[in-house]
Amino acid sequence: MNYEILGNKDGFPIVFGHGWARDHRDFIPVAELLGDRAKLVLLDLPGFGASPRPEAAWDTQDYAKATRDMLEQELGLTRYIWVGHSFGGRVGLRMAQMSDSPVAHLFVVAGAGVPREVPLTQKWRGKLRSWQFKRKKAAASSEEDIIALEKQFGSADYVASRESGLRDIFIKAVQENQTDQLASITCPTTFLYGANDTETPPEIGKKMHALVPNSTYLECPEYDHLTILSRGRHQMTLMLKEALQELGE
Repeated sequence: MNYEILGNKDGFPIVFGHGWARDHRDFIPVAELLGDRAKLVLLDLPGFGASPRPEAAWDTQDYAKATRDMLEQELGLTRYIWVGHSFGGRVGLRMAQMSDSPVAHLFVVAGAGVPREVPLTQKWRGKLRSWQFKRKKAAASSEEDIIALEKQFGSADYVASRESGLRDIFIKAVQENQTDQLASITCPTTFLYGANDTETPPEIGKKMHALVPNSTYLECPEYDHLTILSRGRHQMTLMLKEALQELGE
């Protein structure tokens, strides 16, 4: 697993896990603001950035276990703050659910993990689109036709997952539901969302906040799924500094 270490090499560790189809560079702006305040470990999760994909079709539990083991065995880290954006938030939730969790404070930034509340009309519209896609796919005569259909009916991440060779992992990730496991998280948890995020809207963060016992929910107006990382970097940095103080670091 590729990673970059910045900041104070002897400081308390903060580990950053990026979103789907992203890499460790998303967190460099936050790392620069933190400076030498902590030991900053920026990961390329398997299948992204410079890290090769897993041989099997991993789910987020597999990602969590592999990441925990790598951090402990390769870097000697057994306790740290986890900051996860989007997909990295899903992985962080899994790590925090472990009975021997290494997560001292969990930050979920625009993360998912529970299903959205979808109006009945939208559900039926989705079922209709799915039926249309399957029918047209069955009638497709070439790979090019199938790719064109995926671009017409699928999300940008779904389409890109074919090119990256991660389609099997992507499907597992978007179909998972961590609702029943969230109550087992005992570490302090912060949910940070952008009010204009349409990929993982605030309703998801509020729903998870209600399920995680020791949690806080914060919402930044005017930010979306990605600007929460750039324009929201000052808010993230302030929260991380406060978490370090609470941990006595």
